[in-house]
Amino acid sequence: MLETKLPVHTVAKARCRNGRKGETRVGRARLVTHQGYRPGSRPDPEPATLASMGKLLELSERPALRDPFLVIHLTGWTDAGLAGQSSAVFLRSRWNARRLGEFDADELLDFRASDRRPVVRLASGTIEEVRWSPIELSLATSAGARDALLLTGPEPDFRWRAFCDQVVETCQELAVTEVFGLGGFPAPALHTDPVAVVGTSADPDLAARLETVPVLVELSASIQTVLEDRLHRAGIPATGLWARVPPYLAGGTHPPAALALVRTLARLAGVEVETTELEAASKEHLEQVEQAIRERPQIAEFIEQIRGLVEQGADERIPSGEEIAAELDRFLSQEPPDDGEPRPR
Repeated sequence: MLETKLPVHTVAKARCRNGRKGETRVGRARLVTHQGYRPGSRPDPEPATLASMGKLLELSERPALRDPFLVIHLTGWTDAGLAGQSSAVFLRSRWNARRLGEFDADELLDFRASDRRPVVRLASGTIEEVRWSPIELSLATSAGARDALLLTGPEPDFRWRAFCDQVVETCQELAVTEVFGLGGFPAPALHTDPVAVVGTSADPDLAARLETVPVLVELSASIQTVLEDRLHRAGIPATGLWARVPPYLAGGTHPPAALALVRTLARLAGVEVETTELEAASKEHLEQVEQAIRERPQIAEFIEQIRGLVEQGADERIPSGEEIAAELDRFLSQEPPDDGEPRPR
C-alpha cells in the first residue's frame, strides 16, 4: 500500500534539486506561470560525447521486443505529490520489471550530495550492506500486446548530453517506438476534482493529445524534458505526462495523481494496467485529506482561495510556489480557538 500521510507544514513545497551538491529549492510551483525563472549564471559545460568518454550503459541482454515503449521517471526535479515517482514504482511492480542494464553512476552522479550518498546498514557496528541508488533500465513483460521499458533512478548530476545520447542510442538499438515521461506539478486544482494530466512534447501534435498549459513559459528544465527534445530530434516520439496536483498537497504523496498518470499512460500506449491497489490507496488518501481539513479550518479557508482561482481560470495568473507556501504558512500559524472556529484576522 502506498504511503498516504498528509504532512501539514510541508504542503505546497515541492522540492527541486539545484546543482551538484544536492541543495534544494522550495515552492517551485512556478512551473505553470508566465513569470518563469531567472536563468542561471553558470556557463554551459563543454559537450561530452559517447565517443570521447565511453558508453554509459551496458545491456545484460538484447531481447527481441514487441512494439516496445519506454517510460521515464528520474527523481530530482519537481514532482508534486510524488506523482511520477509513485506511478513509476507502481508500474515497475505491476509489470514485474527486471533489470536490463545499469548506467555508470560514477560518471553521472555526485555521491557527496545528501540524497545521492549510498545508505549503509550497520548491526552492532558491523557493516551488513551498502545500498546505492542506480539509474536503471528495466524490462517489463506484462504490458499486454506491447513490451515496456522503464528508466528510473536519480536525475544525473553530470554529463547530461552524453546521458541523452546514450538513451537515444539504446532506444534505437531496442527499436523503441514511443517514450513517455512521468511527473507532477503544483497547480490551481482541488482534491475533490479528477486529476488532470498535462502533456508536453517537442511535437505539437503529441502534446495536443492532452490538456496543455495555455501560456508561454520559461523555466529550468528537467532531464526528462531535455530527453523529450533530444528523442524528437532523433525521430522517436516522446511525450511528458504531468499531473496537476493541488498546491496544498504538493509536498506529500498524492496517490490520485499517480493513478491519473498510470491511466493516461495506459490509454496512450494502448495497454491495460490493473490499478485496483492504486485506487484503494487513492480512496484512503482522500479520506485522510478530508479529515485533516475538518481538523484545521485554516486549511479549509486556504482551499477556498484555491477554488476561487480554479473558477477564474487561474492558468493566466498562477501564484508562485513562494506565494502559495507563504499564504499557507500564514493560515497554519493561526491556531484555532478551543471552539474550533478560525480566529478573526
